[in-house]
Amino acid sequence: MQTNIVFLLAAVSVSAIMLGTPTAFAQVTIEPAVGSGAPGCEETADGCYIPSTATVDVGGVVIMTNTDSAAHTFTSGTPDGGPDGIFDTSLLMVDGSYEWSPDTVGEVPYFCMVHPWMQGLIVVQEAGAQPATSAPYSLDDIIAEIQTSDGVANEVMTIDLTLTDLDGNGVEHITYNIKALQDSQIVLDEEGHMHKGTLTNSHTTTPLSMDASDSMPVNITIESVGFGHDELYVTSPGEITTKQVVPEFGTIAVLIMVVAITSVIVVSAKSRLSLMPKL
Repeated sequence: MQTNIVFLLAAVSVSAIMLGTPTAFAQVTIEPAVGSGAPGCEETADGCYIPSTATVDVGGVVIMTNTDSAAHTFTSGTPDGGPDGIFDTSLLMVDGSYEWSPDTVGEVPYFCMVHPWMQGLIVVQEAGAQPATSAPYSLDDIIAEIQTSDGVANEVMTIDLTLTDLDGNGVEHITYNIKALQDSQIVLDEEGHMHKGTLTNSHTTTPLSMDASDSMPVNITIESVGFGHDELYVTSPGEITTKQVVPEFGTIAVLIMVVAITSVIVVSAKSRLSLMPKL
């Protein structure tokens, strides 16, 4: 059995500011993360290519350098769709380098053909364009859906989080924090990120100390951290104010986050609730 919750992320008086001062994007250098030849880098905040999202002007230069101890490729396309022919470094040995100059505005995903978990994104913009200084989404229009496995004592709980807009499109490049507690014990506290095209991320708690129940629920909190990457990163700072709502029949409580997009769901076995935005 799964618990399924859909709720609207609401925000009040949210401000978004740019971290750092934007610079020209005439040239950018991309390197593989150290040790990216083994799986695991894809689960880190930095990703497998650094920067994981690079921004460059049309006519600028992207320098792809292999500073890792393993050989890698920088190949435009995706692991599922394969190379798209925009660029391909072929196999770059240690200290090998390749340059590419984009001529079209857009987003260019790329990956390593040897290590397909390594994926990155190049954002090509008009020369002289300035990055946005506010969040790319209206926080009132973000919907989160959570599906969990049963909360069973001495077993882990899986939590699948989906973030979409009101049209059902995936929220791109949002960084969030997910936290789960049972009886004041933290069973999950980690940061996640939704890449372009990503709809659902899966998270796993540590083993629960007891079955989830009315008296011992699992409280799940989702809090937005920011949008974008690197020079284009936008954050949403502020105090978090929440309100807990417990239905008369059921064991789920939903906290509608205020200011920093926080939502809390109290999850227990044999429960189901859907909260949708009022029209």
